[in-house]
Amino acid sequence: MKKDLSKEFKRRKIQKPSQPLAFFVMHIMRLICRRRKVAFVYDEEYRALEKQQAIFLCQHKSSLDYIYVFAGLGRLDVHVLCGYQNIFQRFVYTLLKKLGVIAKLLYQPDLSATVQMLQAVRIGDSLVIFPEGIQSTSGSCHPINPATMDLLEKLRLPVALITTEGSYFARPRYSSDVKRGKITVRFQKLFDKEDFDTLSHDALYERLLERFRYNEFTDRKEKVPFYGKKPNIYGLENIIYKCPHCEEEACFYTEGDQMICRHCGFAVSMDCYYDIHEKEHPLPFANIDEWYKWQRHVLAKEVQSPDFMLEARVEFRKINTERLGKNYSLVHIGDGVLTLTNRGLRYVGTENGEEVDLFFEAKAVFSMTMSLQYDFDIYYKNKYYNFRLTENQKLMAKWMIASEEIHNLHDAAWKKVSDEVYGYEK
Repeated sequence: MKKDLSKEFKRRKIQKPSQPLAFFVMHIMRLICRRRKVAFVYDEEYRALEKQQAIFLCQHKSSLDYIYVFAGLGRLDVHVLCGYQNIFQRFVYTLLKKLGVIAKLLYQPDLSATVQMLQAVRIGDSLVIFPEGIQSTSGSCHPINPATMDLLEKLRLPVALITTEGSYFARPRYSSDVKRGKITVRFQKLFDKEDFDTLSHDALYERLLERFRYNEFTDRKEKVPFYGKKPNIYGLENIIYKCPHCEEEACFYTEGDQMICRHCGFAVSMDCYYDIHEKEHPLPFANIDEWYKWQRHVLAKEVQSPDFMLEARVEFRKINTERLGKNYSLVHIGDGVLTLTNRGLRYVGTENGEEVDLFFEAKAVFSMTMSLQYDFDIYYKNKYYNFRLTENQKLMAKWMIASEEIHNLHDAAWKKVSDEVYGYEK
């Protein structure tokens, strides 16, 4: 029988992280932070609990946040909750296993992950959780699953909040270019044990949301420059697909410090502070987060139409959990057509040489999480799927946003959480 690394990782009994390995990794991450002049700030209330067993909730503005958090914590007893798709890479799998990392199926009730979190707590260790699940797309917060508060109340441990200032600008979602600039990581107390006895569920949850929410553009206390090998605007067309002037889609390209619409010539530039500036036409947005959310608001209305549809040819891929390779061990298993309507997602094509017709109902698809490789991570009924667009790749963000807004048509509770975060007009 072939070895299934997925089952091995998710069914193992959680033990304490390897102390020498954790110390070595922490040392490397501290060197990276020192080189990039990352500042760590600890408030007095946090100092009182920093050596206790605790839950650490972290903002997820950037793919580099794990480095800042682990370096700043300075602890060897933490188990990080990590997206399932990030585990299965050559040289990474064994490392994460020895560090006690826990794999989580995003947006799904995951019994294995819950059991392993409880095991970690029972042996006296602490947890690091990124409750948004995915990193920020445009510099502001994604919805936080209300189940996060249920977990905290069940565990009844002190809870710390780790926030980052400038993290998004150092590695924006739309580009792989890492920038140099000022980053401040703050460690604060969010709850102590007594809060779970004296505060109601609603009061606890409201404090969590109020303290956790962020917007890199409106929250920054000072504007600091960020510089990389490429201009800060490079790749912005990966998340900004709709022109506010002519309303054409997938029409942008970047050139130097500008992003230009091929259809009407509308152009904006971006400086070292991530401020955007109009050229000939007026710009109705103060920053790229406002622009991104405008696209979402437009789509939220469009997906309500019974005629709404996105369609594209795709590659169907899965994670090879038998033999690890580079970059998530994704292997090609088929080709076909992916269609998104307000009823759900359908793939018609091949899988391992056979014709298939797969349907994913909208209520169970919370998001089609995009990457810079023009593919989607999809979690559906405790299984992982990956589809890569082979056409209309600059509409990646539209597919992701549309899938989230379609889900909200079928899930009133999640829609309420999303409305609070994305600032829809009431």
